Amino acid sequence: MRTVKIHPEGARFARPLRAAASNRATLLLLVVQALAIVFYYRSPAPASLWLLALPSLLLIANFLLALAIRGVLRKSPPLLVFHFALIVMVLLAFVGQMSALRGTVELAQNETFDGRLENLRRGPWHRYRLGETRFTNLGFEIRYQPGVKRDKTVNRLALAHPDGTRRRVEIGDHVPLVIGHYRFYTSHNKGYAPIFEWRPAGGAAAVIGSVHLPAFPAHEFSQAREWRPPGSGLAVWTLLRIEDEVLPADREFMFRVPARHHLVLRIDDTRHELRPGDRLVLADGELAYLGLSTWMGYKVDYDWTRPWLLATALIGIFALFAHYLASFAWPRRRRVQGPPDPVGDPGHADSGSAARCD
Repeated sequence: MRTVKIHPEGARFARPLRAAASNRATLLLLVVQALAIVFYYRSPAPASLWLLALPSLLLIANFLLALAIRGVLRKSPPLLVFHFALIVMVLLAFVGQMSALRGTVELAQNETFDGRLENLRRGPWHRYRLGETRFTNLGFEIRYQPGVKRDKTVNRLALAHPDGTRRRVEIGDHVPLVIGHYRFYTSHNKGYAPIFEWRPAGGAAAVIGSVHLPAFPAHEFSQAREWRPPGSGLAVWTLLRIEDEVLPADREFMFRVPARHHLVLRIDDTRHELRPGDRLVLADGELAYLGLSTWMGYKVDYDWTRPWLLATALIGIFALFAHYLASFAWPRRRRVQGPPDPVGDPGHADSGSAARCD
């Protein structure tokens, strides 16, 4: 055995490095990582993402130190590839969260998306690129199974291209509209939208707009909302009264606009009922009810790292499978198909069992 003398100055630095590369340090960092994950899901603030990333980076440093100092996994290349795939997945997940975007938008039928989202949550590294995007909601079809069970959604859109041309596309709950890395999905959030025309007093130009009532049929018995006409101080409380059977529970049906319905409006202390085509003269202007339409809520998602995460995960799975074959399946097969047992070979008969002839 050859004894190698280590300089005291080098030994002073070697001990902390070995401690940082030890299995105890790995176990401690795994506990810290679990606590950070619990904290992240309880308070998903941007600062908590860095708190979640810190133990992950320390675990990566622990693995690299163990690889350099202790030489772990050097005799198992597939398992080494698997661990490096895990490291790449952690880094991609962090970068993806820092540059991700989540949002929603509601569009009435024949309304055009103006590039703005609602309920926006995005990472600090995200650069918003939907400002010039335009598409129009042409309407949707939703089939319900008996028992009012929601089935397939088909939403038709007209996508405007920069050259001025328009292209019709169909999307749904699992078939998104893809614009770059942005994905627009339909959601369960949809409902009815009364269309009004508002003519302000004084001869200003008329304005046509819609009021999105609460989601239907999730809020079947509370189809009411308060709103204000543009430029007016009046608060208009609007209630939709459906006179048709639009939710039959004993058969299949399609989501549709009720043919028979009316609106109940409450303005200050007065109550009014409007049907399509009715007009109401108010102090600030004239309000006309044009008809009932629908609105659709969209979920918007952005994460460019997903294809790379999938590829890295597949590499890790194949590497783990190769490690399993090399460690368990192939050695067992070699043992089963090995050389014959000397005991059963006639040429190697045991002398103690040979017959004696006297």
